[in-house]
Amino acid sequence: MIITNAWLVRPNPQGFERMKEFLKQNIVAIGWPGIGDLTNLSTDEIKLRLCAPPYGYSSLELGNTYAVIDAFVHRMAVGDYVLVPHGHSIYFAKIESDYLFNKSKDNEDDGFPHQRKVTWVSEPIPRSSLPDTLRNALKIHRSTANLTKYFDIIVSLATGDGIPQELAPINEFLKVNYPLRPDMLVTIEVPKNITKTEALRLSEFVKTLYFDNN
Repeated sequence: MIITNAWLVRPNPQGFERMKEFLKQNIVAIGWPGIGDLTNLSTDEIKLRLCAPPYGYSSLELGNTYAVIDAFVHRMAVGDYVLVPHGHSIYFAKIESDYLFNKSKDNEDDGFPHQRKVTWVSEPIPRSSLPDTLRNALKIHRSTANLTKYFDIIVSLATGDGIPQELAPINEFLKVNYPLRPDMLVTIEVPKNITKTEALRLSEFVKTLYFDNN
């Protein structure tokens, strides 16, 4: 099963408002024109381009910028959800393509060559309708960020289901026993209000917990 994530993408690559272009062209995008097509480039190759003209980033600038570009180019995947804040409104989309380089936008006037195709999945909602936890998460000063921690909230809002029940407090857990072997019970603790999506993600994590290939 493919794990789906959620992301923040701001509609102002290179500091210019591009929400109309995002909606009309069914895209989300980031800036940094002048570094070329990043398809199939390694981490080191991308960093070398960011250290060279026209940007010439220092170590601190490089780290922050690379984190944004890496998320957009490498970590996002088809099927992931995207939250796009615009003024007092919040838009939602699903990613429909791998990373794309639009050479025609690789200039200072346009400035959004690094793109992904999306489908807008609902009408925008008021920013004021977001739960406090998600609204506070949008205060991060990056053009792209991982919001998977709020995945269930984002999907519920995007699909029109409203805000889901808040996550259980830390002391509201259930102990669940599973007969792993004939003589062994394994006990795990899960929130009392665990959702189906969370349970599926947990099962994918459990698949990685082995130390013997036999």
